[in-house]
Amino acid sequence: LTCKIIMVCAVGTILSTTCMGRNILGNEQALYADQSLDEGPYKLIMQKDCNLVLFEHNTVRWATKTGSLGHYECYALMQSDGNFVVHNRNGAIVWASNSRRGNGEYVLVLRENGNVVIYGSDIWSTGTHIKGVIVTAVAGLGGGV
Repeated sequence: LTCKIIMVCAVGTILSTTCMGRNILGNEQALYADQSLDEGPYKLIMQKDCNLVLFEHNTVRWATKTGSLGHYECYALMQSDGNFVVHNRNGAIVWASNSRRGNGEYVLVLRENGNVVIYGSDIWSTGTHIKGVIVTAVAGLGGGV
């Protein structure tokens, strides 16, 4: 598996990613039935019954509660607009994180503490950074804000 390095600036913005690690789901990557993200005792798994479930060992910590809908062949997709969704086999969305931010680079990460977090592109920026350095205007240092 060849991956680009994920670059994170001081405020946690993801600049680039192109791979799915064992605990990371990138833009337009999906979990299909019985596929999971794993980190220590935690597992986020797309079950065959269409329920996306977070386990700590064998204990359910969180679930989309979409398993009773009678759907099969579902998949969980990290969209390039920042929204994480579960689709049924017909492509209809049966659950969503409602985290849509606009097209950009996003990753869903199962963290070592069991928290599942979406990191991604800035919502807005002045574009005044230089080669990874964040330029900040500070009142009283000239130039004003």
